[in-house]
Amino acid sequence: MVGIDRGESVVAVRRTGDDNPPRGDWIVTGADRRCCPAGAPAHESDYRRENVDGVADLAFSRYKPYPLDDREQTDESVRTALFCHAAGFTGLVWRSCVKNLRTPLRPVAVDLRGHGGAPPLADDADWGVFADDVLDAARAVGTGPLIGVGHSLGATSLLLAEARAPGTFDLLVCFEPILATHHDPAFAEAAARRRAVFPSRADALARWSARPPLSLLAPEVLADYVESGLVDEPDGRVRLRCAPEVEAHLFRTAIACPWREALPLVRCPTVLLRGAESVVVTGESLAAACAELPSGRLREVPGLDHLGPLVRPRAFAEVLDGLFQSSGNTVVSRR
Repeated sequence: MVGIDRGESVVAVRRTGDDNPPRGDWIVTGADRRCCPAGAPAHESDYRRENVDGVADLAFSRYKPYPLDDREQTDESVRTALFCHAAGFTGLVWRSCVKNLRTPLRPVAVDLRGHGGAPPLADDADWGVFADDVLDAARAVGTGPLIGVGHSLGATSLLLAEARAPGTFDLLVCFEPILATHHDPAFAEAAARRRAVFPSRADALARWSARPPLSLLAPEVLADYVESGLVDEPDGRVRLRCAPEVEAHLFRTAIACPWREALPLVRCPTVLLRGAESVVVTGESLAAACAELPSGRLREVPGLDHLGPLVRPRAFAEVLDGLFQSSGNTVVSRR
């Protein structure tokens, strides 16, 4: 069970289950794998990172990147990692994974448009707006080595952002990006049926704890979702920040996402991850996508499904630690 505080936050009181790190071998597809040089030219719409006045204040705004960890990092060479969430979730759900990382990092998260504390998503918006959100967040964190870590929608958003402004990221780690090749109405229909309003956070937690797929999340991740994914109504009830119709809109418009045009423009080292138990992303489709990346690698992670980072955050943190360690020599500071 998860204990909750009726004050400002919702807190998980214990972990459950065995969370041994999954293992998998690298599968590299495509020819001429080139690492992105530090001085790669920017796209004509240049979002190349620069110093931003008041970054400390921006870091605590729910409309900009916000910290996922309160550990102090004083070494200027420590890399910043920007974490991007899946559809329907918020940046805060990455917190449990980040707490289990051993790699020295400055971890921040961003709420994408229509989620968490971010501005609403326009009715006619396409997936390109999420690239805008990522690039705004990248500029807000300032200069220096920058890693992007994304899950599902967040992973796709990172790829779109780097394609639009090459050189923004030094490394991308994308777990099960949504690269739709056909329209499947099932996801949109399921999202549209979600209950949007609850009497209280405790009621929402009780409902979600008893029904998959949210009942499969690690308790502390579900607690962070309850904290950040609901907003208080004037009558005392709580409402989903990402409305069911917004989430459904994302799934309906996924087929129009320009990911095919984006992949060849993603020049930085990029790791595509797939959960071996996933029924959302196939190994064949992700291998084909990896072949389009100038510097791409593909890894299948045993024991994880599409919600893997949220179901087994400690295991996913160990996967990230391994990737960050192996990439350390290729990521250089631009200060």
